[in-house]
Amino acid sequence: MKIENILVIADQQDKQQSALAHAKSLVKHTGAKIHIVAFHYEHLTTLVTKLNKEQQLDIQNKIISLGEKWLKSEITHVKLQEKSTMEVVWEKDIVEWIKKHCTSQSYDLIIKTGHRSEGPFYVPTDWHLIRNNLVPTLLVAEKKWRKKQSVMVSLDLGTHLTSKQALNQQLLDAGITFATNTNMPLHICYSLPISSVLKDLRIIDKKALVNDAKSRYLPIIESMLGEYEIPLANIHFKAGPASKVIPSVASKHAAGLVIMGSIGRKGLKAKLMGNTAESVLALLKTDILVIQP
Repeated sequence: MKIENILVIADQQDKQQSALAHAKSLVKHTGAKIHIVAFHYEHLTTLVTKLNKEQQLDIQNKIISLGEKWLKSEITHVKLQEKSTMEVVWEKDIVEWIKKHCTSQSYDLIIKTGHRSEGPFYVPTDWHLIRNNLVPTLLVAEKKWRKKQSVMVSLDLGTHLTSKQALNQQLLDAGITFATNTNMPLHICYSLPISSVLKDLRIIDKKALVNDAKSRYLPIIESMLGEYEIPLANIHFKAGPASKVIPSVASKHAAGLVIMGSIGRKGLKAKLMGNTAESVLALLKTDILVIQP
């Protein structure tokens, strides 16, 4: 995975400024250029005291000025002032701004502090971002299980779609890049879909299913890895829904970063069903890198 240009979303609510810290680490290992953006917006037209346009603009400029002062201070604190550019934007729709900005710029990665939500109809900015943005997005965890020890890639090996097969290679390439840069071991996870009904009826032999998957897909994984070598013990085949398997394997092997693909859905179907990446987002206490095909 090429990482030469990074867009960092600074979040004033994140006291640790995890996104900036991760950006600094990547700059150290890759020499990438970074652009840091902070967003501000207030509903000035709904105030009890009515403001004319000139007054609204004056308040807007003052808020932006305070935001610039804060952002410069944070960038200086992490010692990125000589390796980055920055701007403070007055914008309500953060995702739409990011989409438009990314169409005019060439970014290899977006870094943002992740905010997870379990509400069935509340779709936070993170979900909108991974559904609607084609740039790989790294959501940095606010809290983690433990000190990070490994990088884990989740693959969809059973797919017959060429787009998803290509995505598998992208995910693995990203895993190799991050494992190499962080000097952490790489793990690969594949969850085998299994009907809960057949499972309850004990019609399916899970062990035989896993062994069959290993014999079928291990040569494919080895081919995808190329010259990069990992122990067979780091390749995990588990029967069950991805939404349960991925967090379980990530926890067991102390993953600090989980890399997954995402196929975004739209409308009510998206709110009710989501996709695998969104289903595990609330459960994972790790950093998560989401890549779309």
